[in-house]
Amino acid sequence: MQRSRRRWRGLFLAAWCGGMLMPMVGGAAQESAEDSGPVQAAWKTQEIRYSYTGFTTAYDCNAAEDRLKAILRAVGAHEQTKVSAQGCELNRPSRNFFVTITTATPVPATDVPKGAVDSSREDLLKRLGVPSKKLDEIFPAEWKTVQLSKDRKLNLQPGDCELMQGLQDHVLPKLSVKIVSQRIQCVPRQLPLLTPELTVEALVPVKTADQTKS
Repeated sequence: MQRSRRRWRGLFLAAWCGGMLMPMVGGAAQESAEDSGPVQAAWKTQEIRYSYTGFTTAYDCNAAEDRLKAILRAVGAHEQTKVSAQGCELNRPSRNFFVTITTATPVPATDVPKGAVDSSREDLLKRLGVPSKKLDEIFPAEWKTVQLSKDRKLNLQPGDCELMQGLQDHVLPKLSVKIVSQRIQCVPRQLPLLTPELTVEALVPVKTADQTKS
């Protein structure tokens, strides 16, 4: 009887301690992402190229461009970001096409080498249609936790699994984006039952008062 009481007392203490510790861990993670405060940021211009291969889902190239740009904008990319998908015959849905992304994304100003000269930067700026003075400015940005699957504007579907897989493998590693968690399990020729989940910490520009009102 005494041994049984000791056992239940031990289980109660373990459960009580666990309940006390879990909120602290979650709170610390949230604080690091959202409560760190604004940081000084600069725009980093780059061009990313990769190929989309979909065993399950085919896309119209225009639709793929719009969807990819919307996702990039959600993680802080400049509003003038360009996405080009090539390879769709007569603009019909295709399972294989090439993607070219020309973008500028926020990075901590301290990560930009002083006096660095990029010979290809002027060409990228022309493609973006943004004056160099605009992208040379230092501006406030903040780390934000973004749950892409829960963003209603993106309206991601289970069939977007392979598109999200391509972003995770070929695009996000080249941006100032930290993957917090993901559940992207694509099975060739089998439509997933659930929408692919991808949660990231992204450096996004702080909205001005006018942008907040709009």
